[in-house]
Order: sequence, then structure tokens, then C-alpha cells
Amino acid sequence: MKRRHLLGSAAALTLTSGLMPAVARAQTFPDRPIRFVVPYAPGGATDTSARIAAEYLTNKFGQQVLVENKPGGGTIIATEIVAKAKPDGYTILMAAAPVATNTSFGLKLPYDPVKELAPVCSYVDMPLLLACNPNAPYKTMAEFIAWAKTQTSPIPYASAGNASMPHLWGEQLRMELGIKLEHVGYKGSADALKDVLGGHVMLFSDTLLPGGLAVKDGRLRGLVVAAAKRVPMLPDVPTVAEVGLPADLTGAVFFGVMAPGGTPEPIIAKLNAAFNEVLADPATAKKLIDLGFVLMGGSAADYGKRLAAETVKWRKVIQEAKITPPA
Repeated sequence: MKRRHLLGSAAALTLTSGLMPAVARAQTFPDRPIRFVVPYAPGGATDTSARIAAEYLTNKFGQQVLVENKPGGGTIIATEIVAKAKPDGYTILMAAAPVATNTSFGLKLPYDPVKELAPVCSYVDMPLLLACNPNAPYKTMAEFIAWAKTQTSPIPYASAGNASMPHLWGEQLRMELGIKLEHVGYKGSADALKDVLGGHVMLFSDTLLPGGLAVKDGRLRGLVVAAAKRVPMLPDVPTVAEVGLPADLTGAVFFGVMAPGGTPEPIIAKLNAAFNEVLADPATAKKLIDLGFVLMGGSAADYGKRLAAETVKWRKVIQEAKITPPA
């Protein structure tokens, strides 16, 4: 009995001593700059939202949170950098939708998205939007659907490009509504917007940036926003539920924070609390909302579940619509 008691005490001590360094590191974290890797070039929605968070966190931590842009490879380059980084919380990723949809496409990735990446926090959503040229022969979503069902030829719609989230959502709309749509992919939203404004393509599937801004200033007509609630940027544009569409037609380019797999739980928890604090700060929240973002937040587990659900959802759309992977 005495020997078993000693062995049990030794095992407990070993377990406790294993946890102690992680707890101690979390208490002093961060004590040096944090590298915040962004998978796109400067100036876009991902980069802008990351820099807003980085500014707040730099002041909070008293350590620089340095945004590092690593575009290319459909976000794979930046994601691999973080996946292969030391799991100590000092290298984190601003993950965009492709962190899930690259898996949905079945792409061969240079990292294991489950084992080598750890969810930290859901950050913000950028809702999707269906808009049209003001000269289109429909003014509302109901009118568009009724008109589309009378057309014998496919109706072209523009998006930022093949396999983009607006493209995936456009194909989901096509299948759900049973209408004939034909995707016209561009090299980014700016090029697509230019052609829609010029009347070369009348229909536009995009995000609130830049599509929503064009609706806000009257250059485009908003038909529906794929959000659960109306967005402050476009208070007069109805949601999918309000126009009678199924709830699963909500969609967004979703942003969250990830760390390397194996990052100690106390450090994940500290980062999660910090990003939730970013979203709770009134001044910071206003900056994000004014740009069209919907604030998310929540636990690391919540974000992990969101990623899993989005992966399954878009895999189904990709397979049924036979969408080719991003180039």
C-alpha cells in the first residue's frame, strides 16, 4: 500500500510539473513581439481587420503585434508558415475562409489542418451580397427570382474569381433557387465591380467590400445580404430569411485566429480572451462595423466547430456544382 501510494504521488507530481511550465509561460505571455501572419497583400479586408486588432493588442500587451503579409498560394503559404512555427503563441495566423475551403476542395496541403493548426478565436465575418446594376430589369430579390425563372439562357453573374467564396455562394444560390446562372470569374472584386458598373454583367456576387460600398453610394442595387441580421452598412437591404430563402443560404468570408498545433492551452486561452476583448472595445468595434464586418468572438472550441461545419457545407456545394479548385 505504501509503495502504491508513493507511485501515485510520483505520477501526480510528474503531471503537475508538466503543467507548471505551460502555466508559467502563459502568466508572462507575451514578453516579446508577436508575429501576426496575414495570407493576403496589404490593403484588403483581411489585412485591414488584422491591423485593427494588432493596434489594440499592442497597446494591451505592451509588446508589438507585428502584421506580416505573406500572400500567395490561395493562403497556403501563410498558413504553412504558422503551421510549422514553434507552438508558443508568438506566431499566429489571421485565417480567412480558405483555411476551411481548401480542405473542402480536397487540396493536397503541406500541413495537416487539424493536427498542425489550433483554433484560437472566431474574429469577424464579411457577409456576402447579391447586387445588380441599377438598369437591371428587377429591383428586388423576389422580382429577380421571378424574372430569372422566365429566362431560357443562363444569366451571367460576376465574382472575384473561380473558387472564391462569392463564387461558391453564387453556385449554392443557383442550385437552391433552381435558376440558370453562369459564373463569370474575374481577377479580384475590383475588376468584377468595374464590369458590373459598366453594364457588361448585370449581376454581382460579392462581399460588403467593395460590393456593399457600391450599393451604399447608389452605384449598385442591393438585392439580398447573406447574413442572419441586417448589416449596419446596408440597413435597407434584406437578409436571406427576410426574402424567404432557406437559412443555409447565409454565407460570409469568415476570419479567425489560429496558432500552431500543440500551442499550450493556457496560451490559447490568453489569446482567445485578448481577441474577445478587441471585439468588446467600443472604439475598435466601431472601426470594424463601419467597414462592414460582423463581430463574432466566442471560445476556441466554438471556432473549431465553425471551421468543421464550413468545411462540410462547402464541400457539398463544390461537389454538387462541380467547381474546380483554385488555380
